[in-house]
Amino acid sequence: MIYVAVIVAICLAELLIRRYINQNVEEDGQKWGKCGVRLRKYHNYGMANDTLRKRPMLVKIIGVVVVSFLAVVFLFLLTLKGEKAGKWGLALILGGGLANLLERFVHGYVTDYLQFRVPLACLRKLIYNVADLCIFAGTAILFFRELAEAVS
Repeated sequence: MIYVAVIVAICLAELLIRRYINQNVEEDGQKWGKCGVRLRKYHNYGMANDTLRKRPMLVKIIGVVVVSFLAVVFLFLLTLKGEKAGKWGLALILGGGLANLLERFVHGYVTDYLQFRVPLACLRKLIYNVADLCIFAGTAILFFRELAEAVS
């Protein structure tokens, strides 16, 4: 099924990207590219923005609970006809979440490596990875699906 393949593809892509980043990119990062993006290696021991950095076991537990819950919802959705937006959204979220969770269990951290030049200073300091972007995209799909259903 295509949705499961998407989850696996995200995990494999992140494994390869993170291996490259950890071997070839410095922590202080590269120069800003013309498109406002730079590669900068950062090992995130907490959740978003290093939240709960000093509670690594809690971070793992929260990750397992969230990914497990979403996996159950996803498996239920797979039994239904239609629901393409829900299936795509959850596949992206699960792919990103699982990729981050696997690295956290293997290495104790998640490698973030994408920094964006944006107007807001508070957002400029944040560093992401492709898994995070998949989670954002999946969440946006689910949000707009719910919005469309509420309007109609």
